[in-house]
Amino acid sequence: MLGVVAAVVLAAMIFPAVGGVGLLAARVDTAGGDLPAELQAGTTPSVTTVTDSTGKPIAYLYTQFRTPVPAAQIAPAMKASIVAIEDRRFFDHGGVDPVGTVRALVNDAGGGSTQGGSTLTQQYVKNYELYVAATTDAERRAAVAPSVARKLREAELAVQLDHQLSKDEILGRYLNLVYFGHGAYGVAAAAQAYFGTTAAALTVPQAALLAGMVQSPTQYDPVAHPDAAKARRDVVIQQLQEQGSISAADAGAATAAPLGSSRSRACRGRAAPARATPASSARTRCSTSTRPGSPATRS
Repeated sequence: MLGVVAAVVLAAMIFPAVGGVGLLAARVDTAGGDLPAELQAGTTPSVTTVTDSTGKPIAYLYTQFRTPVPAAQIAPAMKASIVAIEDRRFFDHGGVDPVGTVRALVNDAGGGSTQGGSTLTQQYVKNYELYVAATTDAERRAAVAPSVARKLREAELAVQLDHQLSKDEILGRYLNLVYFGHGAYGVAAAAQAYFGTTAAALTVPQAALLAGMVQSPTQYDPVAHPDAAKARRDVVIQQLQEQGSISAADAGAATAAPLGSSRSRACRGRAAPARATPASSARTRCSTSTRPGSPATRS
């Protein structure tokens, strides 16, 4: 009986992933105006800077510590790392990946490690609903509810976004949105918090560490769980090598590098305040420089 039930559930999940892709595309063609304006624009909460009469910053106000940067100002190593570990077929699918979905379902059903199956574009939609659109606890729960209706809506919006935005822009929006732990939302805040550097200057081991944390900022927190964080980082580096983003020699050098985040303020265990603080005094080959960044200053 359990086998029959599992087969029915699996078939129901596989149909919208495989057979339903054409139907989903047809719906998108006739419902182009269904994309929420905020999601289409990519508006996100960021930091408001309060200055004195001379223009000197005196405070930074925020609900989410995020400093969005253009996609061009995000290191190729960071883009390659997030694609390698989260959505290796990102440049091949149209927002929804039936191959990845079926692979995840088969792997999970066979007792393998749990895999999400969602593309980066789908993850962007879900995270946008969670961190931007949702304003109440009920809305935040609904944004991550494991319901078929939510997943279908998420897939539809992902396909629409893929029609309207370039892959690089989707990557940039995703990396500016997601949470990396220790109060850091978006890759620029995370680069500063963990390494005292910018999103543009992230090296392969640094980028791989951050990309690995996206799945679970708590489980792969380099402060509380450095061994788990390094193991996860090394998996990302291995994926980069297997997918041709870096050479075997570069992968070996990156794997041998220390976490490189122990000197940062975040990695001394100081998370970002909730609201305000005073001012403080696409497929590319990647550089593997491991020069550590200076200690981060919390904005």
